[in-house]
Amino acid sequence: MNSSRLFVELRPLTLFSFLIISTAVSLSLIACQPKTVYPVGTWRGFVKNPSGEEVAFTLEIKREDSQLVGSLINGDDRTTSTSGSFDGKTLKLRYDFYDGELTAAVDGDQMRGTFDRQWGKKILKRELSASRGDANVTSLNSGSVGAEINGEWVLRVGEAPKQSFWRAAFKQQGREVRGTIMPMSGDWGEFTGAFENNQLTLNHFDGINSRIYKARLTPEGKLDGYVDLGLFSPKRNVVAERIDVKNKEIVATLPDPNNYTRMANRAEPLRFSFPDLDGKVVSSSDDRFKNKVVVVSITGSWCPNCHEEAPVLQEFYDRYRAQGLEVVALAFEYTGDASRDLKQLKIFNKRHNITYPTLLAGSTEEGEIGRKLPQLVNFGAYPTTIFIGRDGLVDRIHAGFEGKATGERFTKLKAEYEELIKDLLAGREL
Repeated sequence: MNSSRLFVELRPLTLFSFLIISTAVSLSLIACQPKTVYPVGTWRGFVKNPSGEEVAFTLEIKREDSQLVGSLINGDDRTTSTSGSFDGKTLKLRYDFYDGELTAAVDGDQMRGTFDRQWGKKILKRELSASRGDANVTSLNSGSVGAEINGEWVLRVGEAPKQSFWRAAFKQQGREVRGTIMPMSGDWGEFTGAFENNQLTLNHFDGINSRIYKARLTPEGKLDGYVDLGLFSPKRNVVAERIDVKNKEIVATLPDPNNYTRMANRAEPLRFSFPDLDGKVVSSSDDRFKNKVVVVSITGSWCPNCHEEAPVLQEFYDRYRAQGLEVVALAFEYTGDASRDLKQLKIFNKRHNITYPTLLAGSTEEGEIGRKLPQLVNFGAYPTTIFIGRDGLVDRIHAGFEGKATGERFTKLKAEYEELIKDLLAGREL
């Protein structure tokens, strides 16, 4: 057999062996490459406040169509992203309605990053870290429950002469606690946490607010602790007492949201004149408001309570417009940059399907309300809702808004608003 014949006979075997070896090497290389693990599922972690306090949060990520969505969960309340993406390493969740974004590097069952959002004219960055599943949750299966803290409490916040009085309501089931804190301005949404070994820890993070309340139940039955409001506010000492006959005098002196803000002269009509989202100036003297019942909301797209109030006002607008109701929102936004602020207000309106006029009244800069609405005395809450009768005069001003987290208070407030609107439409004296 000559050498050329030997080569021809051996060549098929050599090529076949080469293919087998190449395939094996390729499969080996693929197996060695890190597998992309999508961050779908429940994550539990902490977001760091400027004070250094770490607020626990829960993030639930789902895949919807071609993108990811992430919901910040506070009890029954969910703040869900408007868009999201994951490139195999970095998770991005956009919350357009708060002009905020969560960006985090994901490594298996761990993520670390920041939540950035507009705050005034600055960008506020909060560091966060999270683990998939229950890794960072305070155990609810250890420690002693002992006493219970169900019910309503009155909170002494800070020290005299700048001491404030707030309300709080807690619902306890075993070691698990849900509740909310209610300053005069409304409520802070639903807090979740645990009560064990006489120590209460409640957390709330919704993208805008990052708050934690910690307190120890004393032998006297008081909750002695502090609240960290996030942003750049210092921690404030809080002593809470359960509301009962012993402290009803204190409760009676709590600010009344229906009397807190008032007109400097009740004999004058409220005056306003600001551009709407298309640049057209809308004024209180326009024909559309004459002989109408008008509800004016002083609001802002950055304000969680305003997001809760807006759909309620839209509901009333749909129901009673044909009977003579008008609603108008006067928005005070963060930056003072008209193009950016208008963009956020359009997102706000789209989110809640708002059809009543929204006007860009100004910014949240200190003193702006006084400059733009000088007839108001003691303004102190977003939203503040003004009810005007057919005679053009202000009948009532309500500071703040108690949302769904307050339970029966939310239901009661909606009923009061509706009854007031019906009375004003009927021309009944209140």
